[in-house]
Amino acid sequence: MKKLLTTILSLVFMASISFAQTLDFSTANGFEIDPDYDTMGSIAGTDGISFSGLDNQVISGFWASSQNLSSWATATEAHVLGTMTQTQSSLYSVTLYDSSFATITLTGGEWGKIADNTDTVDLNIPSASFAWDDVSAIDFNTGGAGSAVAGTISSIVVPEPSTYALLAGFAAFLFVAIRRRK
Repeated sequence: MKKLLTTILSLVFMASISFAQTLDFSTANGFEIDPDYDTMGSIAGTDGISFSGLDNQVISGFWASSQNLSSWATATEAHVLGTMTQTQSSLYSVTLYDSSFATITLTGGEWGKIADNTDTVDLNIPSASFAWDDVSAIDFNTGGAGSAVAGTISSIVVPEPSTYALLAGFAAFLFVAIRRRK
């Protein structure tokens, strides 16, 4: 029964991602790598940002048109999705730029957690002068000691608050159903 509960909650979480505001790194969304600032040698493609390099470099890119992330201003965390073919335990941060070059830095990312889709970055930071509705560029600031990392980052998602309420309600329902069964 515990396996069933875990499986169902995992499926609900994955379904909740589809109701999230997504920052997409695919070329179909107009994303490009910025060769002047990207030191990782990253490539933008239909699946996101492919990279292979050392964990003390920068992945840098921009969108052809600004991204509206206004719902992120009230969120507490974002989930970084992708795949890793070579991981380290080092941390990284994400710096977002609006069109006036005001920045906001999201911390707490871990390369190893991208591999199993449990990676999060902290959005619970002051952002008075940052224009969430006008995000134009991004840097992944790798913070390691020069160890090899490789993979693909496809998107960053922030589930809507109602999604968390749905997940909590569904978990409570399953808990009650399992307790009654015993």
